[in-house]
Amino acid sequence: MKPAEGKLEGRRILVTGAASGMGRATAELFAREGAKLALLDKNGPRVVQLSEQLQGFGFECDIASWQQVHHCVERAVEACGGLDGVVNAAGMYCNRPFDEIDVECWSLVMAVNVNGPYHVLRAALAALRAAPAATIVNIASVSGYLPMPGTSVYSASKAAVIMLTKSLGCELGPQIRVNAICPGVIRTEMTRHIWEDPERARSTAARVALKKIGSPEDVARAALYLSCEDSSFATGTEIVLDGGFSWR
Repeated sequence: MKPAEGKLEGRRILVTGAASGMGRATAELFAREGAKLALLDKNGPRVVQLSEQLQGFGFECDIASWQQVHHCVERAVEACGGLDGVVNAAGMYCNRPFDEIDVECWSLVMAVNVNGPYHVLRAALAALRAAPAATIVNIASVSGYLPMPGTSVYSASKAAVIMLTKSLGCELGPQIRVNAICPGVIRTEMTRHIWEDPERARSTAARVALKKIGSPEDVARAALYLSCEDSSFATGTEIVLDGGFSWR
């Protein structure tokens, strides 16, 4: 493990979806880099336990609910003494044919993947504007611009996140930088059906130039880059993190 360099020393950052997967890896890396953290997740016990380990603040929160987000972000800002950054890592996946996607499924995916980041950023905007140099990182997906069968609702939701990122990058600069990460297949609970199946894992890796499935830590390192001064000239854009899949 590479030693921490304190790249986030003194920065106060809110991470959603922090109890597992990419959100947890991001929280752990950011803590090592010196950030003061406010962690949100629907799994209250797990996010509170993690926040205690990282000496941060944990809040049980369903990001699909504006009321819950508004309340938790308000508490997070108070606990941290402000906010310098947000990482929107919470999300959900749906893979099924379009004629099997009912209204409830469509609405839920959009509520979590699109409304959720909106809720968080809208609630955090005043605090971010009060910071000297704020950052926003949205976790989108290569599915947001690479159409594949069975991903209509998921792809549509992530395409919305990509365009939200670009629009806010234009609108909130120069004080707030807004960027996205577009992961391919990452070893998380969301993709367990792929990497736990040896044959599916092999065939998935074979389609990738680097011949492997990504890790949550890969995404966390990209989020670190976009949340510190290393990326000071980047806004309104995205890092494609798929091992060389989408361009082949």
